[in-house]
Amino acid sequence: MAGESDRKDVKYTGLGTQESDRKTWHVNNQDIVSSPYSKKKQVFATFCATLGCLLNGSVIGYTSPAIPSLVNNGTSIWGRETSVDLQQASWITGLLSIGCFIGCVMAGPIMERIGRRRTLMFVASGFYAGGFLLITLASSAELIYSGRFMNGVGLGFVLATVSVYIVEIATTDMRGFLGCFVQFLGSVGVLLTFCVGAVLNWWQLALVHLGMVVPFVVAMWFIPESPRWLIMKGNEWAAEESLKWLRGRGAEALDREIEKIKKEIAIRKRERNSITLLLDPQVFKPFAICMSMMFFLQMSGFNVMVFYCVTIFEQVGSTIDPNVASIVVGVVLLVSCFVALGVVSQLGRKVILVLSIFGMSICHMSLGTCFYLKETSSLTPLEISSNSSDVTQTNVYTSVVGWLPLVSVIGFLFLGNIGYGTLIWVVTAELLPPRVRAMANSFIICFAFITGFIVAKTFVDLIESPLRESGTFWLYGGICFIGGIFTLIFVPETRNKSIEEIQEYFRTKKTLKSDLSETGHPLESVT
Repeated sequence: MAGESDRKDVKYTGLGTQESDRKTWHVNNQDIVSSPYSKKKQVFATFCATLGCLLNGSVIGYTSPAIPSLVNNGTSIWGRETSVDLQQASWITGLLSIGCFIGCVMAGPIMERIGRRRTLMFVASGFYAGGFLLITLASSAELIYSGRFMNGVGLGFVLATVSVYIVEIATTDMRGFLGCFVQFLGSVGVLLTFCVGAVLNWWQLALVHLGMVVPFVVAMWFIPESPRWLIMKGNEWAAEESLKWLRGRGAEALDREIEKIKKEIAIRKRERNSITLLLDPQVFKPFAICMSMMFFLQMSGFNVMVFYCVTIFEQVGSTIDPNVASIVVGVVLLVSCFVALGVVSQLGRKVILVLSIFGMSICHMSLGTCFYLKETSSLTPLEISSNSSDVTQTNVYTSVVGWLPLVSVIGFLFLGNIGYGTLIWVVTAELLPPRVRAMANSFIICFAFITGFIVAKTFVDLIESPLRESGTFWLYGGICFIGGIFTLIFVPETRNKSIEEIQEYFRTKKTLKSDLSETGHPLESVT
Protein backbone atom coordinates (compact mmCIF):
# COMPACT_ATOMS: atom_id res chain seq x y z
CA MET A 1 0.00 0.00 0.00
CA ALA A 2 1.22 3.48 -0.81
CA GLY A 3 0.46 4.84 2.66
CA GLU A 4 2.45 2.06 4.26
CA SER A 5 5.49 2.53 2.04
CA ASP A 6 5.38 6.27 2.65
CA ARG A 7 5.40 5.65 6.38
CA LYS A 8 8.45 3.39 6.12
CA ASP A 9 10.36 6.10 4.25
CA VAL A 10 9.75 8.79 6.87
CA LYS A 11 13.01 10.17 8.27
CA TYR A 12 13.19 11.20 11.90
CA THR A 13 13.45 14.96 12.29
CA GLY A 14 12.48 15.29 15.93
CA LEU A 15 9.59 17.55 14.91
CA GLY A 16 6.81 14.98 14.57
CA THR A 17 4.13 14.26 17.11
CA GLN A 18 4.81 11.95 19.99
CA GLU A 19 2.36 9.30 18.69
CA SER A 20 3.62 9.39 15.10
CA ASP A 21 7.23 9.18 16.29
CA ARG A 22 6.37 6.11 18.34
CA LYS A 23 4.67 4.38 15.41
CA THR A 24 7.52 5.22 13.04
CA TRP A 25 10.09 3.87 15.48
CA HIS A 26 8.07 0.68 15.90
CA VAL A 27 7.87 0.06 12.14
CA ASN A 28 11.59 0.63 11.71
CA ASN A 29 12.48 -1.51 14.71
CA GLN A 30 10.73 -4.50 13.16
CA ASP A 31 13.52 -4.58 10.53
CA ILE A 32 16.09 -5.60 13.17
CA VAL A 33 16.50 -9.36 12.83
CA SER A 34 19.36 -11.32 14.37
CA SER A 35 22.01 -12.92 12.17
CA PRO A 36 23.64 -16.16 13.38
CA TYR A 37 26.65 -14.09 14.50
CA SER A 38 24.43 -11.69 16.42
CA LYS A 39 22.51 -14.53 18.09
CA LYS A 40 25.77 -16.02 19.39
CA LYS A 41 26.91 -12.66 20.72
CA GLN A 42 23.57 -11.93 22.40
CA VAL A 43 23.57 -15.37 24.01
CA PHE A 44 27.15 -14.92 25.23
CA ALA A 45 26.46 -11.45 26.67
CA THR A 46 23.29 -12.69 28.36
CA PHE A 47 25.09 -15.72 29.79
CA CYS A 48 27.84 -13.56 31.30
CA ALA A 49 25.33 -11.14 32.81
CA THR A 50 23.15 -13.92 34.17
CA LEU A 51 26.07 -15.49 36.01
CA GLY A 52 24.74 -13.07 38.59
CA CYS A 53 21.55 -15.12 38.49
CA LEU A 54 23.68 -18.16 39.32
CA LEU A 55 24.48 -16.36 42.56
CA ASN A 56 20.77 -15.56 42.93
CA GLY A 57 19.93 -19.25 42.82
CA SER A 58 22.73 -20.01 45.25
CA VAL A 59 21.47 -17.62 47.93
CA ILE A 60 17.86 -18.70 47.37
CA GLY A 61 18.79 -22.35 47.76
CA TYR A 62 21.24 -21.72 50.63
CA THR A 63 18.77 -22.10 53.49
CA SER A 64 17.54 -25.53 52.41
CA PRO A 65 20.75 -27.39 53.39
CA ALA A 66 21.98 -24.70 55.81
CA ILE A 67 18.98 -24.57 58.18
CA PRO A 68 19.23 -28.25 59.25
CA SER A 69 22.97 -27.71 59.76
CA LEU A 70 22.30 -24.61 61.90
CA VAL A 71 19.39 -26.07 63.88
CA ASN A 72 21.13 -29.37 64.65
CA ASN A 73 24.13 -28.29 66.72
CA GLY A 74 25.62 -25.77 64.28
CA THR A 75 29.35 -25.00 64.70
CA SER A 76 31.01 -21.83 63.37
CA ILE A 77 34.33 -21.50 61.56
CA TRP A 78 35.81 -20.58 64.98
CA GLY A 79 34.68 -23.89 66.47
CA ARG A 80 31.96 -22.30 68.61
CA GLU A 81 28.38 -23.53 68.82
CA THR A 82 26.11 -21.40 66.61
CA SER A 83 22.72 -23.07 66.76
CA VAL A 84 19.42 -21.39 65.88
CA ASP A 85 15.78 -22.30 66.44
CA LEU A 86 13.08 -22.42 63.75
CA GLN A 87 11.94 -18.85 64.38
CA GLN A 88 15.50 -17.57 63.94
CA ALA A 89 15.78 -19.74 60.84
CA SER A 90 12.68 -18.05 59.43
CA TRP A 91 14.40 -14.67 59.86
CA ILE A 92 17.50 -15.97 58.11
CA THR A 93 15.24 -17.00 55.25
CA GLY A 94 13.03 -13.92 55.20
CA LEU A 95 15.73 -11.22 55.47
CA LEU A 96 16.91 -12.15 51.99
CA SER A 97 13.68 -10.69 50.62
CA ILE A 98 13.97 -7.50 52.67
CA GLY A 99 17.48 -6.97 51.35
CA CYS A 100 16.26 -7.58 47.84
CA PHE A 101 13.62 -4.88 48.28
CA ILE A 102 16.34 -2.39 49.26
CA GLY A 103 18.52 -3.52 46.35
CA CYS A 104 15.73 -3.01 43.83
CA VAL A 105 15.07 0.52 45.12
CA MET A 106 18.78 1.40 44.87
CA ALA A 107 19.36 -0.31 41.52
CA GLY A 108 17.36 2.11 39.35
CA PRO A 109 19.25 5.36 40.00
CA ILE A 110 22.63 3.62 40.31
CA MET A 111 22.42 1.76 36.98
CA GLU A 112 21.24 4.96 35.30
CA ARG A 113 24.25 6.81 36.68
CA ILE A 114 27.12 4.32 36.22
CA GLY A 115 25.64 1.93 33.64
CA ARG A 116 24.26 -1.59 33.65
CA ARG A 117 27.62 -3.34 33.27
CA ARG A 118 29.45 -1.58 36.11
CA THR A 119 26.43 -1.92 38.38
CA LEU A 120 26.60 -5.69 37.99
CA MET A 121 30.39 -5.91 38.03
CA PHE A 122 31.08 -3.79 41.10
CA VAL A 123 27.93 -3.01 43.10
CA ALA A 124 25.99 -6.28 42.91
CA SER A 125 29.10 -8.44 43.24
CA GLY A 126 30.31 -6.29 46.15
CA PHE A 127 27.14 -6.87 48.16
CA TYR A 128 27.27 -10.58 47.37
CA ALA A 129 30.90 -10.92 48.41
CA GLY A 130 30.33 -8.93 51.61
CA GLY A 131 27.31 -11.03 52.55
CA PHE A 132 29.02 -14.36 51.97
CA LEU A 133 32.06 -13.19 53.96
CA LEU A 134 29.88 -12.19 56.93
CA ILE A 135 28.10 -15.55 56.96
CA THR A 136 31.38 -17.47 56.65
CA LEU A 137 32.91 -15.64 59.61
CA ALA A 138 29.68 -15.47 61.67
CA SER A 139 29.70 -16.58 65.29
CA SER A 140 26.13 -15.51 66.06
CA ALA A 141 22.69 -15.45 64.43
CA GLU A 142 22.88 -11.64 64.15
CA LEU A 143 25.91 -11.80 61.84
CA ILE A 144 24.15 -14.39 59.69
CA TYR A 145 21.15 -12.04 59.53
CA SER A 146 23.44 -9.25 58.29
CA GLY A 147 25.05 -11.47 55.67
CA ARG A 148 21.70 -12.67 54.37
CA PHE A 149 20.48 -9.08 54.18
CA MET A 150 23.53 -8.10 52.11
CA ASN A 151 22.98 -11.13 49.88
CA GLY A 152 19.43 -9.90 49.37
CA VAL A 153 20.64 -6.46 48.32
CA GLY A 154 22.91 -8.12 45.75
CA LEU A 155 20.01 -10.25 44.58
CA GLY A 156 17.87 -7.13 44.08
CA PHE A 157 20.61 -5.39 42.09
CA VAL A 158 21.08 -8.41 39.82
CA LEU A 159 17.37 -8.94 39.15
CA ALA A 160 16.64 -5.28 38.43
CA THR A 161 19.73 -4.69 36.31
CA VAL A 162 20.01 -7.94 34.35
CA SER A 163 16.43 -7.73 33.08
CA VAL A 164 17.02 -4.19 31.78
CA TYR A 165 20.35 -5.16 30.22
CA ILE A 166 18.82 -8.13 28.37
CA VAL A 167 15.94 -6.05 26.99
CA GLU A 168 18.35 -3.36 25.78
CA ILE A 169 20.79 -5.67 23.97
CA ALA A 170 18.24 -8.15 22.56
CA THR A 171 16.51 -8.03 19.20
CA THR A 172 12.79 -8.80 19.14
CA ASP A 173 13.24 -12.35 17.83
CA MET A 174 15.63 -13.22 20.69
CA ARG A 175 13.79 -11.52 23.54
CA GLY A 176 11.80 -14.49 24.83
CA PHE A 177 14.68 -16.96 24.56
CA LEU A 178 17.18 -14.73 26.36
CA GLY A 179 14.64 -13.92 29.06
CA CYS A 180 14.63 -17.59 30.08
CA PHE A 181 18.31 -17.38 31.04
CA VAL A 182 17.38 -15.59 34.28
CA GLN A 183 15.46 -18.60 35.56
CA PHE A 184 17.84 -21.13 33.98
CA LEU A 185 21.00 -19.86 35.68
CA GLY A 186 19.05 -19.40 38.90
CA SER A 187 18.08 -23.08 38.79
CA VAL A 188 21.71 -24.08 38.18
CA GLY A 189 22.63 -22.11 41.30
CA VAL A 190 19.96 -23.89 43.36
CA LEU A 191 21.12 -27.33 42.17
CA LEU A 192 24.77 -26.53 42.83
CA THR A 193 23.91 -25.36 46.34
CA PHE A 194 21.82 -28.46 47.08
CA CYS A 195 24.65 -30.74 45.90
CA VAL A 196 27.43 -28.95 47.78
CA GLY A 197 25.23 -28.39 50.83
CA ALA A 198 24.67 -32.13 51.16
CA VAL A 199 28.31 -32.58 52.21
CA LEU A 200 29.26 -29.17 53.69
CA ASN A 201 27.95 -27.33 56.73
CA TRP A 202 26.43 -23.82 56.68
CA TRP A 203 29.64 -21.72 56.83
CA GLN A 204 31.57 -23.94 54.41
CA LEU A 205 28.74 -23.56 51.92
CA ALA A 206 28.90 -19.76 52.28
CA LEU A 207 32.65 -19.90 51.59
CA VAL A 208 32.03 -21.81 48.34
CA HIS A 209 29.48 -19.14 47.35
CA LEU A 210 32.08 -16.44 48.03
CA GLY A 211 34.36 -18.08 45.48
CA MET A 212 31.56 -18.05 42.90
CA VAL A 213 31.56 -14.23 42.85
CA VAL A 214 34.96 -14.20 41.08
CA PRO A 215 33.89 -15.74 37.72
CA PHE A 216 30.90 -13.38 37.61
CA VAL A 217 33.14 -10.31 37.94
CA VAL A 218 35.62 -11.67 35.38
CA ALA A 219 32.87 -12.52 32.86
CA MET A 220 31.49 -8.97 32.98
CA TRP A 221 34.82 -7.66 31.62
CA PHE A 222 34.21 -9.48 28.34
CA ILE A 223 30.82 -8.01 27.40
CA PRO A 224 29.91 -4.48 26.28
CA GLU A 225 27.82 -1.87 28.01
CA SER A 226 24.21 -1.43 26.91
CA PRO A 227 24.28 0.65 23.68
CA ARG A 228 21.03 2.33 24.71
CA TRP A 229 22.56 3.58 27.97
CA LEU A 230 25.67 4.82 26.14
CA ILE A 231 23.53 6.82 23.71
CA MET A 232 21.54 8.26 26.62
CA LYS A 233 24.85 9.49 28.04
CA GLY A 234 25.87 11.01 24.69
CA ASN A 235 28.64 8.49 23.98
CA GLU A 236 27.63 7.56 20.43
CA TRP A 237 31.04 6.20 19.44
CA ALA A 238 31.04 3.71 22.33
CA ALA A 239 27.43 2.80 21.52
CA GLU A 240 28.44 2.02 17.94
CA GLU A 241 31.29 -0.19 19.17
CA SER A 242 28.88 -1.97 21.51
CA LEU A 243 26.37 -2.56 18.70
CA LYS A 244 29.16 -3.71 16.37
CA TRP A 245 30.11 -6.33 18.97
CA LEU A 246 26.49 -7.40 19.43
CA ARG A 247 25.26 -7.28 15.83
CA GLY A 248 28.31 -7.57 13.59
CA ARG A 249 26.58 -5.65 10.81
CA GLY A 250 28.04 -3.06 8.45
CA ALA A 251 28.34 0.64 9.24
CA GLU A 252 25.09 1.54 7.46
CA ALA A 253 23.00 -0.97 9.42
CA LEU A 254 24.60 0.15 12.69
CA ASP A 255 23.82 3.78 11.89
CA ARG A 256 20.18 2.89 11.24
CA GLU A 257 19.86 1.09 14.57
CA ILE A 258 21.56 3.95 16.41
CA GLU A 259 19.10 6.39 14.86
CA LYS A 260 16.20 4.21 15.97
CA ILE A 261 17.54 4.11 19.53
CA LYS A 262 18.09 7.88 19.54
CA LYS A 263 14.58 8.41 18.26
CA GLU A 264 13.06 6.27 21.01
CA ILE A 265 15.12 8.07 23.65
CA ALA A 266 13.90 11.42 22.31
CA ILE A 267 10.32 10.20 22.49
CA ARG A 268 10.78 9.03 26.06
CA LYS A 269 12.25 12.40 27.08
CA ARG A 270 9.17 14.22 25.78
CA GLU A 271 6.86 11.91 27.71
CA ARG A 272 5.96 12.42 31.35
CA ASN A 273 8.24 10.46 33.66
CA SER A 274 6.30 10.41 36.90
CA ILE A 275 4.85 7.80 39.19
CA THR A 276 1.43 9.15 38.21
CA LEU A 277 2.01 7.59 34.78
CA LEU A 278 1.15 4.26 36.36
CA LEU A 279 -2.37 5.55 36.94
CA ASP A 280 -3.05 6.15 33.24
CA PRO A 281 -5.64 3.54 32.16
CA GLN A 282 -3.51 2.10 29.34
CA VAL A 283 -0.58 1.75 31.77
CA PHE A 284 -2.43 0.83 34.96
CA LYS A 285 -4.20 -2.17 33.41
CA PRO A 286 -1.07 -4.07 32.34
CA PHE A 287 0.72 -2.91 35.51
CA ALA A 288 -2.11 -4.25 37.70
CA ILE A 289 -2.08 -7.55 35.78
CA CYS A 290 1.69 -7.89 36.27
CA MET A 291 1.43 -7.06 39.97
CA SER A 292 -1.37 -9.60 40.42
CA MET A 293 0.60 -12.31 38.61
CA MET A 294 3.58 -11.61 40.86
CA PHE A 295 1.34 -11.78 43.92
CA PHE A 296 0.05 -15.23 42.96
CA LEU A 297 3.57 -16.49 42.17
CA GLN A 298 4.97 -15.36 45.52
CA MET A 299 1.96 -16.43 47.58
CA SER A 300 1.94 -19.82 45.84
CA GLY A 301 4.81 -20.81 48.12
CA PHE A 302 7.20 -21.40 45.22
CA ASN A 303 10.19 -20.03 47.14
CA VAL A 304 9.09 -21.84 50.32
CA MET A 305 9.60 -25.14 48.51
CA VAL A 306 13.19 -24.14 47.74
CA PHE A 307 14.00 -22.36 51.03
CA TYR A 308 12.76 -25.21 53.21
CA CYS A 309 13.21 -28.16 50.84
CA VAL A 310 15.27 -30.39 53.16
CA THR A 311 13.18 -29.40 56.18
CA ILE A 312 9.93 -30.30 54.38
CA PHE A 313 11.21 -33.79 53.56
CA GLU A 314 12.40 -34.25 57.14
CA GLN A 315 9.07 -33.12 58.63
CA VAL A 316 6.83 -35.18 56.33
CA GLY A 317 8.55 -38.39 57.40
CA SER A 318 9.56 -39.45 53.90
CA THR A 319 11.60 -42.65 53.69
CA ILE A 320 13.86 -40.96 51.10
CA ASP A 321 16.96 -39.23 52.46
CA PRO A 322 16.16 -35.47 52.61
CA ASN A 323 19.47 -34.40 51.06
CA VAL A 324 19.08 -36.89 48.20
CA ALA A 325 15.50 -35.72 47.67
CA SER A 326 16.62 -32.07 47.57
CA ILE A 327 19.26 -32.88 44.93
CA VAL A 328 16.61 -34.64 42.85
CA VAL A 329 14.48 -31.50 43.20
CA GLY A 330 17.42 -29.36 42.04
CA VAL A 331 17.96 -31.58 38.99
CA VAL A 332 14.27 -31.32 38.12
CA LEU A 333 14.43 -27.53 38.44
CA LEU A 334 17.31 -27.46 35.98
CA VAL A 335 15.67 -29.89 33.54
CA SER A 336 12.47 -27.84 33.66
CA CYS A 337 14.43 -24.82 32.43
CA PHE A 338 15.51 -26.74 29.31
CA VAL A 339 11.92 -27.82 28.79
CA ALA A 340 10.81 -24.21 29.24
CA LEU A 341 13.24 -23.01 26.56
CA GLY A 342 11.56 -25.37 24.09
CA VAL A 343 7.99 -24.93 25.25
CA VAL A 344 8.09 -21.13 25.32
CA SER A 345 8.79 -21.01 21.58
CA GLN A 346 6.09 -23.55 20.69
CA LEU A 347 3.07 -22.73 22.87
CA GLY A 348 1.29 -19.54 23.76
CA ARG A 349 2.37 -17.76 26.95
CA LYS A 350 -1.16 -17.84 28.41
CA VAL A 351 -1.64 -21.58 27.87
CA ILE A 352 1.61 -22.35 29.69
CA LEU A 353 0.82 -19.98 32.56
CA VAL A 354 -2.67 -21.40 33.13
CA LEU A 355 -1.62 -25.07 32.99
CA SER A 356 1.36 -24.30 35.20
CA ILE A 357 -0.46 -22.68 38.10
CA PHE A 358 -3.38 -25.14 38.09
CA GLY A 359 -0.83 -27.98 38.21
CA MET A 360 0.94 -26.26 41.11
CA SER A 361 -2.38 -26.17 42.98
CA ILE A 362 -2.84 -29.93 42.56
CA CYS A 363 0.70 -30.62 43.83
CA HIS A 364 0.13 -28.48 46.93
CA MET A 365 -3.08 -30.38 47.68
CA SER A 366 -1.19 -33.66 47.31
CA LEU A 367 1.64 -32.60 49.64
CA GLY A 368 -0.90 -31.31 52.18
CA THR A 369 -2.56 -34.73 52.08
CA CYS A 370 0.79 -36.39 52.90
CA PHE A 371 1.16 -34.19 55.95
CA TYR A 372 -2.47 -34.87 56.90
CA LEU A 373 -1.80 -38.62 56.86
CA LYS A 374 1.18 -38.07 59.12
CA GLU A 375 -0.72 -35.77 61.47
CA THR A 376 -3.71 -38.11 61.84
CA SER A 377 -1.55 -41.19 62.39
CA SER A 378 -1.35 -41.95 66.11
CA LEU A 379 1.99 -43.72 65.67
CA THR A 380 5.20 -42.95 63.84
CA PRO A 381 6.21 -45.23 60.94
CA LEU A 382 8.74 -46.99 63.21
CA GLU A 383 6.16 -47.59 65.94
CA ILE A 384 3.64 -48.85 63.42
CA SER A 385 6.21 -51.24 61.99
CA SER A 386 6.84 -52.77 65.42
CA ASN A 387 3.15 -53.59 65.85
CA SER A 388 2.36 -56.77 63.90
CA SER A 389 -1.38 -56.11 64.07
CA ASP A 390 -0.99 -52.94 62.01
CA VAL A 391 0.88 -54.39 59.02
CA THR A 392 -1.69 -53.13 56.52
CA GLN A 393 -1.63 -49.63 57.98
CA THR A 394 2.18 -49.72 57.87
CA ASN A 395 2.29 -50.65 54.20
CA VAL A 396 -0.15 -47.91 53.21
CA TYR A 397 1.43 -45.23 55.36
CA THR A 398 5.06 -45.87 54.46
CA SER A 399 4.40 -46.44 50.76
CA VAL A 400 2.44 -43.21 50.37
CA VAL A 401 4.66 -41.02 52.56
CA GLY A 402 7.72 -42.65 51.01
CA TRP A 403 7.30 -41.39 47.45
CA LEU A 404 4.35 -38.97 47.21
CA PRO A 405 6.02 -35.97 48.95
CA LEU A 406 8.95 -36.13 46.52
CA VAL A 407 6.63 -36.44 43.52
CA SER A 408 4.50 -33.54 44.79
CA VAL A 409 7.47 -31.21 45.33
CA ILE A 410 9.06 -32.22 42.02
CA GLY A 411 5.78 -31.73 40.16
CA PHE A 412 5.19 -28.35 41.80
CA LEU A 413 8.64 -26.95 41.02
CA PHE A 414 8.74 -28.48 37.53
CA LEU A 415 5.41 -26.94 36.53
CA GLY A 416 6.20 -23.68 38.29
CA ASN A 417 9.58 -23.32 36.65
CA ILE A 418 8.23 -24.08 33.17
CA GLY A 419 5.36 -21.66 33.55
CA TYR A 420 4.93 -18.94 36.14
CA GLY A 421 8.46 -18.98 37.51
CA THR A 422 10.03 -18.33 34.09
CA LEU A 423 7.41 -16.71 31.91
CA ILE A 424 6.31 -14.07 34.41
CA TRP A 425 9.48 -12.08 33.68
CA VAL A 426 8.99 -12.40 29.92
CA VAL A 427 5.29 -11.53 30.01
CA THR A 428 5.90 -8.61 32.38
CA ALA A 429 8.47 -7.11 30.00
CA GLU A 430 6.07 -7.59 27.08
CA LEU A 431 2.95 -6.20 28.78
CA LEU A 432 4.48 -3.03 30.23
CA PRO A 433 4.79 0.00 27.90
CA PRO A 434 8.44 0.90 27.25
CA ARG A 435 8.07 4.41 28.69
CA VAL A 436 7.24 3.06 32.17
CA ARG A 437 8.91 -0.34 31.98
CA ALA A 438 11.93 0.45 34.15
CA MET A 439 9.89 2.22 36.83
CA ALA A 440 7.07 -0.34 36.83
CA ASN A 441 9.53 -3.24 36.81
CA SER A 442 11.21 -1.84 39.93
CA PHE A 443 7.85 -1.62 41.70
CA ILE A 444 6.95 -5.17 40.68
CA ILE A 445 10.26 -6.63 41.85
CA CYS A 446 10.04 -4.72 45.15
CA PHE A 447 6.48 -5.97 45.62
CA ALA A 448 7.63 -9.50 44.80
CA PHE A 449 10.16 -9.52 47.59
CA ILE A 450 7.90 -7.86 50.15
CA THR A 451 5.37 -10.63 49.59
CA GLY A 452 8.25 -13.10 49.40
CA PHE A 453 9.38 -12.01 52.87
CA ILE A 454 5.84 -12.40 54.22
CA VAL A 455 5.56 -15.94 52.83
CA ALA A 456 9.06 -17.04 53.94
CA LYS A 457 8.69 -15.60 57.44
CA THR A 458 5.14 -16.79 58.04
CA PHE A 459 5.72 -20.36 56.83
CA VAL A 460 7.08 -21.39 60.23
CA ASP A 461 4.27 -19.49 61.96
CA LEU A 462 1.64 -21.25 59.84
CA ILE A 463 2.95 -24.77 60.42
CA GLU A 464 3.09 -24.05 64.18
CA SER A 465 -0.50 -22.71 64.11
CA PRO A 466 -3.70 -24.83 64.19
CA LEU A 467 -3.40 -25.07 60.40
CA ARG A 468 -0.30 -27.23 60.84
CA GLU A 469 1.62 -28.44 57.78
CA SER A 470 -1.37 -29.92 55.97
CA GLY A 471 -3.52 -26.80 56.23
CA THR A 472 -0.59 -24.60 55.22
CA PHE A 473 -0.02 -26.43 51.94
CA TRP A 474 -3.76 -26.64 51.26
CA LEU A 475 -3.87 -22.86 51.73
CA TYR A 476 -1.08 -22.42 49.17
CA GLY A 477 -2.98 -24.74 46.82
CA GLY A 478 -6.11 -22.62 47.12
CA ILE A 479 -4.15 -19.46 46.29
CA CYS A 480 -2.72 -21.18 43.20
CA PHE A 481 -6.22 -22.16 42.08
CA ILE A 482 -7.47 -18.57 42.39
CA GLY A 483 -4.36 -17.43 40.50
CA GLY A 484 -5.20 -19.82 37.70
CA ILE A 485 -8.70 -18.37 37.38
CA PHE A 486 -7.27 -14.85 37.33
CA THR A 487 -4.72 -15.75 34.64
CA LEU A 488 -7.37 -17.43 32.51
CA ILE A 489 -9.61 -14.37 32.58
CA PHE A 490 -7.33 -11.34 32.64
CA VAL A 491 -3.88 -12.15 31.19
CA PRO A 492 -3.73 -11.65 27.39
CA GLU A 493 -1.68 -13.74 24.98
CA THR A 494 1.57 -11.97 24.02
CA ARG A 495 3.47 -14.53 21.95
CA ASN A 496 4.45 -13.25 18.48
CA LYS A 497 2.89 -9.87 19.28
CA SER A 498 4.92 -6.70 19.00
CA ILE A 499 5.12 -4.25 21.87
CA GLU A 500 2.95 -1.82 19.93
CA GLU A 501 0.24 -4.43 19.33
CA ILE A 502 0.21 -5.35 23.01
CA GLN A 503 -0.13 -1.69 23.99
CA GLU A 504 -2.96 -1.28 21.50
CA TYR A 505 -4.86 -4.04 23.32
CA PHE A 506 -4.96 -1.93 26.47
CA ARG A 507 -5.33 1.40 24.65
CA THR A 508 -8.53 1.02 22.59
CA LYS A 509 -11.26 -1.08 24.14
CA LYS A 510 -13.94 0.26 21.78
CA THR A 511 -11.94 -0.71 18.72
CA LEU A 512 -11.18 -4.03 20.36
CA LYS A 513 -14.88 -4.81 20.81
CA SER A 514 -15.74 -3.97 17.22
CA ASP A 515 -12.84 -6.06 15.95
CA LEU A 516 -13.85 -8.93 18.21
CA SER A 517 -17.29 -9.17 16.65
CA GLU A 518 -15.76 -9.48 13.19
CA THR A 519 -12.44 -11.31 13.56
CA GLY A 520 -12.27 -12.54 17.13
CA HIS A 521 -9.97 -11.46 19.92
CA PRO A 522 -6.84 -9.88 18.36
CA LEU A 523 -4.57 -11.51 20.93
CA GLU A 524 -6.07 -14.96 20.46
CA SER A 525 -4.99 -15.20 16.84
CA VAL A 526 -1.49 -16.25 17.86
CA THR A 527 -0.14 -19.35 16.19
